[in-house]
Amino acid sequence: MRAIKWIDTLSDWSGTLIAWLAIPLTGIVVYEVFMRYVMNMPTQWVYDASWMLHSTAFLIAGAYTLHVKRHVRIDMLYNVLSTRGKAIFDLLVFGVVVLPVMAFLTWEGVAYAAEAWSTGEKLSTSLWQFPSAPIRTMIPVGFFLVLLQTVAEILRCLQVIRTEGHP
Repeated sequence: MRAIKWIDTLSDWSGTLIAWLAIPLTGIVVYEVFMRYVMNMPTQWVYDASWMLHSTAFLIAGAYTLHVKRHVRIDMLYNVLSTRGKAIFDLLVFGVVVLPVMAFLTWEGVAYAAEAWSTGEKLSTSLWQFPSAPIRTMIPVGFFLVLLQTVAEILRCLQVIRTEGHP
């Protein structure tokens, strides 16, 4: 199905792209360790920059993680099910639990980010005073990507149920 392929490609692309954040994240943490423990001159900005990079990676990689089936699952129950049983189980979990939660979090995340953009809010965790809107924007983006991947998983489950039910 074309929609599934498009969403899977988007999840692969976003997961691969966001993985590159590990490089600057590692670099600034190493810089902070050097400045703090070797030079005895801790920075004011590394804490904010590191949690923003890590949060962005965590949020955006969620869809990729779902696509490659690396989220937590109770395998003891799941592994005894047939292929069709697994698809029905997944359909229930994705349709009843994951989809509504991701839709709600995306919706609320948009409002949360919009507020930061409209007020020009700044982070108060350090003297850096970085604008909060860019990192707040990652919240609805990440949840929306998981929402899309959830739709793809639901469509995939429906395909399996339909094909496994009719030999």
